[in-house]
Amino acid sequence: MFRLTPRPEDAARALARTTGWSEVEVPGLWTMQGFSTPRYTNVVMPFDDPPPDVPEENETGIYWRTFTVPRGWRSRPVVLEFGGSEGMLCVLVNGEPVGLAKDARTPAAFDISDLVDHRATNEVAAVVVRWSDASFVEDQDQWWHAGLPRSIRLVSPSVSDVDWRGAANGEFEVDANVEGEARLRDAAGRVVARTPVGGGGRVRNPQLWSAETPSLYTLEVEADGETVSCEVGFRSVEIRERQLLVNGKPVLIAGVNRHEHDDLRGRAVTRASMETDARTMKRFNVNAGRTSQYPDDPYWLELCDRYGLYVVDEANIESHAYYDDLCHDPAYRAQWVERVANMVERDKNHPSVIFWSLGNESGYGPNHDAAAGWVRARDPTRPLHYEGAIALDWTGGRTATDVVCPMYADVESIEHWAETKTDDPRPLILCEYSHAMGNSNGGLSDYWSAFRRHDALQGGYVWEWVDHGIRAEADGVEYWVYGGDFGERPHDGNFCADGMVWPDRTPHPALHELKFLAQPVEVEARAGGQFRIHNRQHFAALDRYRGEWTLEADGRRVAAGRLPPMRVAPGGSLVVTLDLPAGDGERFVTFRFFLRAATEWADAGHEVAVQQLPLPSRGRRVGGSAQRLDLGDGVLPGLVLDGPRLQLWRAPTDNDGLPLVETRAAGPLEHWRELGLDRLELELVSSSRGELVHRARGVATHTHRYRRLSSGEILVENVVELARGVRDVPRVGVLLTLRPGLEHLEWYGPGPWEAYADRLASTVVGRFESTVGEQYVPYINPQEHGHHPGTRWLRLTDSRGRGLEVRGLPAIGFGASHFTAADLTAARHTFELAPRPEVFLSLDLAQRGLGTASCGPDTGRQYRLLEGRYEFSFALREL
Repeated sequence: MFRLTPRPEDAARALARTTGWSEVEVPGLWTMQGFSTPRYTNVVMPFDDPPPDVPEENETGIYWRTFTVPRGWRSRPVVLEFGGSEGMLCVLVNGEPVGLAKDARTPAAFDISDLVDHRATNEVAAVVVRWSDASFVEDQDQWWHAGLPRSIRLVSPSVSDVDWRGAANGEFEVDANVEGEARLRDAAGRVVARTPVGGGGRVRNPQLWSAETPSLYTLEVEADGETVSCEVGFRSVEIRERQLLVNGKPVLIAGVNRHEHDDLRGRAVTRASMETDARTMKRFNVNAGRTSQYPDDPYWLELCDRYGLYVVDEANIESHAYYDDLCHDPAYRAQWVERVANMVERDKNHPSVIFWSLGNESGYGPNHDAAAGWVRARDPTRPLHYEGAIALDWTGGRTATDVVCPMYADVESIEHWAETKTDDPRPLILCEYSHAMGNSNGGLSDYWSAFRRHDALQGGYVWEWVDHGIRAEADGVEYWVYGGDFGERPHDGNFCADGMVWPDRTPHPALHELKFLAQPVEVEARAGGQFRIHNRQHFAALDRYRGEWTLEADGRRVAAGRLPPMRVAPGGSLVVTLDLPAGDGERFVTFRFFLRAATEWADAGHEVAVQQLPLPSRGRRVGGSAQRLDLGDGVLPGLVLDGPRLQLWRAPTDNDGLPLVETRAAGPLEHWRELGLDRLELELVSSSRGELVHRARGVATHTHRYRRLSSGEILVENVVELARGVRDVPRVGVLLTLRPGLEHLEWYGPGPWEAYADRLASTVVGRFESTVGEQYVPYINPQEHGHHPGTRWLRLTDSRGRGLEVRGLPAIGFGASHFTAADLTAARHTFELAPRPEVFLSLDLAQRGLGTASCGPDTGRQYRLLEGRYEFSFALREL
């Protein structure tokens, strides 16, 4: 049963009442169960009081239930364990106070042996106070919730603590809180070692744990007639010569930051949700996760052990609003050390944990050094991670971090660091980079090129995994809300919608880019029809995969075949020779690699890697003579209702600077609006046979010429000249408005998902079919989407096959939509959009890249439109 009071002082009276109670689900959060609302801030606290003070109006939830103690526990300890509490937890059993806990995300265990009645029904009350002095060190970038989000157990353990250490050479030690015997079983259930508790031993040729080969053993500890077990592994982690070594080998981190979030349950995540996350990560070649920014539910680490994910386990410490204050405050020192210790003691036996993190965005001070000293004494087998220790100086902070782990550093900075000689043995692994807010992750391939070039750059963790949208409904349409939608102030808008998957775990298009860049197989072309297949893995051979190849010309299959068995050791290569027939057209050979057998995270046949390579091509002759046209009625196909009209504007992406966040501004958006790019007024300057000139005063001049080719196509030649001082525009192209009904879409070019100049690596050139409606990408905050650069041709047709063909000369970018850029610009949520019947076809010479300016580097200069004059052509044909 549950009830909510406005202040802690009201809790005692409320607990005594027999009416006004409601049933709620536990684990659960009252902020997601209709009793109150969540609030979203990134940096600032949701109230004005300075630490350690909190508001007098301080919601307090009271959970109450009865329980009985199982038979046979009379002479045994009885322990009540809370997996976590969003807010300060105060526990009473049978009306007697038991204790309190303030660390929201590690267990709080209370020995209630002397308070329970073994022959009668007992009562337990859990009083959760939303704000306390601990709130100031739980100021993470996420929704503020309140309640009991994790499991609650009544246990009677004889063996309450087991400590395992297993090295890569097979040596191990086992300790526990009691005397007894320890047994180690392999995956087949065979006992491979025994030792008294407090002792150790050695397993010959152990199967080592890694993210690629997550080999686990079962440790059983028997004492006082009770046996407890857990999964453990043999592996080593060390930092040496500017490299992170797992089992003596350098690894490349293809990581993501993962907050716990469910769009209906908040941070009360289910096992099914965690399993979906782990499976999806593995399917997209993610090999690591940072538990940003607190210890996750213990089941998550079990999945990481089983599936194979390296983990940075992060303590529940973030004092972002008081960044440089609390880390120096002696009054908070105990919280620093206890929170780190709570995490280490809970998670110490998980082989997936390769770093202990001292928290996030809480400055750097003696409280961190105190916590670091405790960890180094308790567990010398794992290195430490803390970004704050190197935030101002990448050469400093060695007491608190064994890795240089900056946030949002640009590619030039990390490459300069890697090329600088130093005696610092630490590698660089970006703890946060490539901010995934909306249509984002531009330049991700540039980071990965740097990782591949420099041994000391060992990857990083994309921010972040999941959009934190909360499901809502308007007029029967479901959508996701973000900061400010509950009326809270202050708030940080949609800054919480910054994941690589939507809240329902549907992948964003950008996740395919990460999958490609991190894929375990690389193929490169050699002379004479030879191709080198390289195993990028560090521990696993390629024989777990089967390979296929396909030769296409102009997007049509010419030949295909299977690759020979790939018995390629880690880091090794195989050269294959393919008999590829000659022929006309634009030719590509595409290699695809699939799982031979099912795993815990994917079925047999799952595609793990794809690589397309261009081949020498003999182009077919196109075009022919051209005749200049009179620009009267009927020149353009009749299904063109308007245009081509000059288009320099795009619906702003979050990285462009969409101002829904009260506490930040980024990107070039305001400058674009000052130029009036979102409201171009075009005036006809001149019209002559086959040529029109339009001008947007102070912005640009658009000259477009029309000719009829001998093929019957209408050739449209465009020259766009930007005014002096007008540079770095969002796009250069034209917009055509087409009649309703042209819903079927086919194109030849990069696909199948949307792509941009700085997020293009994962696409392959081919023929693709879709619909105009399916081109919509429902980013939580509506914005630019659906762009396809480098398209050779596209067709839009109706149900009878009639429509329009556009041919790029030689290629053009396009986007087809039922929304205008103005529609998308005006909307704050997806439900506010109403598809129009017309088709809006954008034909672009280029668009500005996406970058990551919402939190990180802006679009690279090589992906911007910095010239003053642009020329492009395309041909139209009615079908």
